[in-house]
Amino acid sequence: MFTAVSVLFRVVFPDLAIRKFIDHNKSQWSMDSAVKKVTGELLFEYNTMHSAVIAYSYLAGVLASKHDACVTPFVVVEKSSLFVSVHSYLLKKYENLYKSFGADNIVIIDISTANQEKVNAIYDRVYPTLKTKRDIEKIEVNGVRFGDLIYDHYLRKYSVPTIDIEDGLFVKHLKDFLSLIVVWDDYLETHDVRAINVSHTVYKIAILPRLAISYGIPAYQTNATHVYCLSHEHLLAYVDFSDYPEIFKSLPREQQASGLKEAAFRLERRFSGEIGVDMGYSTKSAYTDRRAGRLLQETDKKKILIATHCFFDSPHPYGINLFPDFYEWLTFLGEISEITDYDWYIKTHPDFLPGNLEILQIFFDKYPKFNKIPSDSSHHQIIEEGIDVVLTVYGTIGFEYAAMGIPVVNASTVNPHNAYDFNLHPSSMDEYKDILMNLENINLQIDKHQVHEYYYMKHIYNTNDWLFEDYAQMESDLGGYREQFTTRIYDYYLTHFDSKRHMRVLSTVKRFVDSEDYRLNSTHMQ
Repeated sequence: MFTAVSVLFRVVFPDLAIRKFIDHNKSQWSMDSAVKKVTGELLFEYNTMHSAVIAYSYLAGVLASKHDACVTPFVVVEKSSLFVSVHSYLLKKYENLYKSFGADNIVIIDISTANQEKVNAIYDRVYPTLKTKRDIEKIEVNGVRFGDLIYDHYLRKYSVPTIDIEDGLFVKHLKDFLSLIVVWDDYLETHDVRAINVSHTVYKIAILPRLAISYGIPAYQTNATHVYCLSHEHLLAYVDFSDYPEIFKSLPREQQASGLKEAAFRLERRFSGEIGVDMGYSTKSAYTDRRAGRLLQETDKKKILIATHCFFDSPHPYGINLFPDFYEWLTFLGEISEITDYDWYIKTHPDFLPGNLEILQIFFDKYPKFNKIPSDSSHHQIIEEGIDVVLTVYGTIGFEYAAMGIPVVNASTVNPHNAYDFNLHPSSMDEYKDILMNLENINLQIDKHQVHEYYYMKHIYNTNDWLFEDYAQMESDLGGYREQFTTRIYDYYLTHFDSKRHMRVLSTVKRFVDSEDYRLNSTHMQ
């Protein structure tokens, strides 16, 4: 009860950091668009991930000027009308935060307002076609793909590992999701929307950019580290990895050499057990010097490590994989374990969400050849004891184990390492099965320079420092990755505010927006 009251108090009475940030913004941003009451709208996802709000203010400033439009924050609700009313009241207490950089009133998007005739017509067309989970991924409405979003939002919302098409809960979810598609489609048809911005390109929030793109409306995904301009070719953020080799080749030789050297240095730090090296969200290291009792059996059999993923996290952040979800992937591997003579190991992720371990226990019970390795075990020990092959869908272990000379097989052709051949990337289920059934035939020659090139492009060339002078230092100064989402970030931003850098950031965003490039990168930061 005390927690609920304290949260309500903070919402009703925003803290001093917010008020100072609001006052600061009023002196920095032109309110001309709000004064003129322009008809054009810039739909910006409303949230209180506070570092993202600062990023939004810069994108909003550029877009408002470019499109002669006013920012309209929006929030989506799926509850009763009473909930919507209460939620709307509480949200309005933060309106001044967004209004401080030219926003208009917050818009509440409520699925109960959907045209049910349209929803029912789409449902009656779509649901009978769903015979397999793969069919869910293929769902389109008026030529726009939504299946991956429907799939991932269901897993996350209900904390389930997979989908039962005939389950009444999924049926309700599908209808609610279609309702939101209809609501947004009607909104874009009846409002003069000139650009949109969201925080993610997965889950239900990504409905809006998908529809906006179909209407020819510029769509962006923004946070304190990245800005993406989405398109028909790039519906998802963070999939620029396929271009890494081409971009790297275009760089001056001196930059290539220094980049590879820095990448090798950072990997060494990572493998030394240092927490948060280019992974600020991580709270534990899997590469410590800690040693436990023997982890792997002393046999002559091939030893396979399965690097698991969170069942509830989006399986489709990069596109369509060989399996529709991680539960189906592990089921397939369990069946392969029954017909092969390998030693199979599963190491759980040290930062798993609640509920994952209980699901994994089902696999350990069903497939007795699966052996559990404690989540806090060191990968150094696993490698020293003779692991032969690692299996992942698209995890970071792909480059980590490659850097230490161990073959990794991805269960996705859209994994972040797909432009390089330091991993195996089977393109079909048949090819994947063939590799697993014949591990003795793997003869992967790993070029560690490729690993270093990938790491350089991913974590160094694609800088996180477009908004803050030194993003990593900001995280450290605040005491960790998650602190940037608190109102403490406003005090940090204001303490380090410099009018010249403010103008540089604004110019960077303007160059990026005018370029229509996919991702804001160092070339826009002149």
